[in-house]
Amino acid sequence: MTRSRFAVRSLVAGVCTVLLINACTDSGSVTAPSSDVTPPPSAAHVPELNNARHVFHTKSFYAKSNAAKPSGNTGILYHGGKVIASPSITKVVAIYWATGPIYSGQAAGVGAGSADPTLVGSFLRSLGGSPYFNINTTYYDGAGARVLNQVGYTSYWSTGADAAAPSASPTDADMVNLIQRGITLNKIAYDPNTVYAIFTGSGINLGGGFGSQYCAYHTHGTTTSGVVLYAAMPRNQDYPSGCTSQLASPNADVAANSEVNTLAHEIEETTTDAMANAWYDRRGYENADKCAWTWGTTLTAPGGGTYNMRLADGKYYLVQRNWVNSGSGGCAIAF
Repeated sequence: MTRSRFAVRSLVAGVCTVLLINACTDSGSVTAPSSDVTPPPSAAHVPELNNARHVFHTKSFYAKSNAAKPSGNTGILYHGGKVIASPSITKVVAIYWATGPIYSGQAAGVGAGSADPTLVGSFLRSLGGSPYFNINTTYYDGAGARVLNQVGYTSYWSTGADAAAPSASPTDADMVNLIQRGITLNKIAYDPNTVYAIFTGSGINLGGGFGSQYCAYHTHGTTTSGVVLYAAMPRNQDYPSGCTSQLASPNADVAANSEVNTLAHEIEETTTDAMANAWYDRRGYENADKCAWTWGTTLTAPGGGTYNMRLADGKYYLVQRNWVNSGSGGCAIAF
C-alpha cells in the first residue's frame, strides 16, 4: 500500500542505500505547517497512550493493524504537544545498565558518545544528517519550527558498580531512579531534549512486558533536575521472532544490529511526540509505528547479511522505514 504511493521515493532510497549517507538526498517537497490542530482523542479510542508509555509492539501486532491504516491528509495529525524542533536538536545518552558488557566492544565507565566503540555508538554518531533521519524534518511544532536533521550522541554510561544491577523486571520508577542516580553522580548530564536510552542484557524483562507486548518503548519521568525523556531498550535478540527482522545480520554483533532498529524507532518518535501529545494518527500511532517492521528495498552486504542503508560510518544497517509527513504521506527509508 505504501509502496504504490512512494514508488519514486523507494527507487531513490534504493540508490541511497549503496552510497554513503552524506552523499545521498531525496529532494521531495515538504508540506507547509498546518494550523489544523485537533484535540487528543480519548483514552478509550487511543489504547496506545497508556499512562504516557508508548510501546513499540512486536511484529505480529503491526502486521494486521497497519494493513488498514486510516486515510486523510498525510495520515498523521499534530495535537499541540512537544516536538524537539529548531533551534533544539535531539540528543541521546546511552545507559548500558548491567554489571558487565551488553554489546561487543563496550567500554566500562563513562565517555563521550564519540568514544563509544559499540555498533550502537557508531549508529548513533551516524544517524543525524542522514537521508533517513531527514524524514523527521517533515514534522514541526506549534510555532511552525521544524525538526532539524541532527542527532547529538553526547555520552554513554556503562553503569557497572555505579548502580545496582537491574532486577529481573525493572519498572519505570526504577528507570527514572537510574537516570536520577546518573545525574547525581555526574555520570550523565541533564538535558530536556535528550533521549536517555536504557539498554539491558539478556534475561531482563525491562518494563514488565518485553517480548509478550513490546520490543521497546519511550516515555518520560521526573527527576530533581526536571522531566526526562527515556527509552526502554531491552535485548531484542532474546525474542527473535517478535522483536527482530530474523534476516541475516550485516554486522558481526547480531544483538546490537537488532537493537539499532528499535533504537531508531524510539528516537524518531521521541523527537516528534516527546510527551505523547504531539504527532500521531487516529489510532494513536506515531510516525515510526505507521511503518513498523517494514524495510523497503533491501540489499546484501559485501560480507553477507541484509541491509537497507549504509551510513556515514561505512557500516551497513537494517532499519525500519519511517512515515513521511509530506504529500499524501507514506513510508520511506530516505527523504
